[in-house]
Amino acid sequence: MEVWYHKWNSIECEEDEDISEYITRFKKVYKRVDLIKQIPTKIIIQKYINSLSPKFVEFLTIIELSILKETIESTLNIKTSQKVIVKKRKIKPI
Repeated sequence: MEVWYHKWNSIECEEDEDISEYITRFKKVYKRVDLIKQIPTKIIIQKYINSLSPKFVEFLTIIELSILKETIESTLNIKTSQKVIVKKRKIKPI
């Protein structure tokens, strides 16, 4: 159990890590640390948001979600939106 608490305290999304992979890793560690659901949801969401890269933190802080599932979905939506913006910038008008 101590190993999982160490992972919980040090969890962060690596720069080269895909956000979907990070979400899976975060959920795995969270479920091992909070077996009987004692950690308040607000704390879990804060931990999740603060462990992400700054581009996600800014948006998720503004949104102020109160359910982890919604926060994770919002993260994936932000990722998708950023990909669309990058693709639009690459398309040059004829």
